Amino acid sequence: MATEGKLDRRVARYWWVIVALVALLIPVLVAGERSASADTSYDSEEFQFLQLINDYRQQNDVGPLILSDKLTLSSEHHSKDMAQYGFFAHNTEASSYYPMRSQPWDRMAAEGYDYNAYKGENLAVGYETAEGVFQAWRESPSHNAAMLDGHYRVIGIARIYAPESARHHWYWTTDFGGFVDPTSHASGESPQAQEPQKQSQTALDPHEKKPRQDEGGMENGSMNTQAVWKQKARDGADLILEDGYARLGGYDNGADDLSQKIQVGKDTRLVYGLRIKTEERRHPSDRLLVRVTNQNGKQLAVLRRYTDEDAGGRRHQKVDLSRFAGRTVYLSFHVETDGAKITMFYVDNVDLKRG
Repeated sequence: MATEGKLDRRVARYWWVIVALVALLIPVLVAGERSASADTSYDSEEFQFLQLINDYRQQNDVGPLILSDKLTLSSEHHSKDMAQYGFFAHNTEASSYYPMRSQPWDRMAAEGYDYNAYKGENLAVGYETAEGVFQAWRESPSHNAAMLDGHYRVIGIARIYAPESARHHWYWTTDFGGFVDPTSHASGESPQAQEPQKQSQTALDPHEKKPRQDEGGMENGSMNTQAVWKQKARDGADLILEDGYARLGGYDNGADDLSQKIQVGKDTRLVYGLRIKTEERRHPSDRLLVRVTNQNGKQLAVLRRYTDEDAGGRRHQKVDLSRFAGRTVYLSFHVETDGAKITMFYVDNVDLKRG
């Protein structure tokens, strides 16, 4: 008999940033549970939910989520506890894994996800399919806001079936995080596949067998792949996303740098697209430097400075590079963020133009 779906009523999303680990626990693993490389133990509906939420985020101009096995383990354990001990809440009322009254971030930390980043959680019971729970969360303002939150980069997904449950049978927990941890991976990939790879020094056209040099000395300025650009992020995340742009910042105490070697010709201008989104109320707090460095990373010049105070719609920027004519230098987009509220810097369509 079909069960009536139910969403968590008390709290749908957590915005707190974890400063210290409240409790350090060793998670209990039993036969049949997910391990630290749990891709094969996600079921088809959990994979389907990942596809649904990422399609939805793309439609709303929000970056995609990848799976975190650590967050999935905390999600699974909480769903199992709710099913076994007959409660439905964010705070742990009884558990085989966690202390009483553990909150979502406590459970995440217990599974090793103890990073200083945004964390959140959605709960639901009674929904068998990914489509059902997705529609229910989308129609709930607070749950919907969590699914579309740009602070989140990874997700844990757990759907538990409890036939002994007299009423609900199906228990869903999705845990969200703003830090890409070592167990994170795309659907169908292992965590190791997400480790930073050495980038080639030339962009490759998929229809050509030889390297392609973009006009004006800029390579892969459209950012349709991660080729050529050198990426450094304190949280280990990829800066260039699949949708053809780079996202820098978006987490506390961040330090991101996106750079590549360029040859500057006569009468050359740098052009790029930029959009800044922030929650900061005291300005300036977070900043982006568009700069030129040498091969050792030593700063030669700051071309433009932006802060959270410059947040707004997308802008098309132009910068004169004539003082570097005839030189080979490194173009760098460098972001630093503080420990207060979040700012994200989006960069795309980078190019070098003559005249």
